Amino acid sequence: MCKSRYGRRKREISSKVIGNDIVDLKYSSSSWTRPRFLDKVFTPKEQALIFSSEHQHQTVWLLWSMKEAAYKIHVRQFGERFFNPTRLVCDLISKEKGLVRIDDNCYFTESTVTEDYVYTVAKQDQNQEVCTSIFETKKEEYTIQSNVLKQQLLKSISQIEKIDRNVLSINKTHLGIPEVFVNSEKSPKLISLTHCGRFSGFAYA
Repeated sequence: MCKSRYGRRKREISSKVIGNDIVDLKYSSSSWTRPRFLDKVFTPKEQALIFSSEHQHQTVWLLWSMKEAAYKIHVRQFGERFFNPTRLVCDLISKEKGLVRIDDNCYFTESTVTEDYVYTVAKQDQNQEVCTSIFETKKEEYTIQSNVLKQQLLKSISQIEKIDRNVLSINKTHLGIPEVFVNSEKSPKLISLTHCGRFSGFAYA
């Protein structure tokens, strides 16, 4: 049984960390059918969910996006990276909501599944309010998408928080975690960025 926000947890960097992930279903195609892919990424229980689903392709990438979004929280929370997808265990509570467990830590997820993409936001606190947005970019080049995504996020923060856009910037930590700065000073705002294929998404709290 995992320890939720109501139980004891390890010492954390932040009590309300967030993460997000998006998968372009066209861009990802059916690569999950490759030999041993499922065994490397998903637990037997997760594979059972996939094979019992009427929409297996969407379910694969739904579980994938849940793992990725929760992984981003874990890296920020504990300052460690690892590659062991089956260490992240997913449970689907409903079509939109789920839970990801990494050892004794639980993360709540909310997902949007369409014919074009799967988008997931993960939170430590299921009641936490998160501002999030998804949009399509015409060019799929990584650098262009990354720059457009950052600009869209900063524009949103500027408008909602009433902060001059010119004093906002984004820098990454040594772990690759994006952070917002105001007048070159780190902001307490937590952000998460993701893009894949034709789609990009940001979340902040």
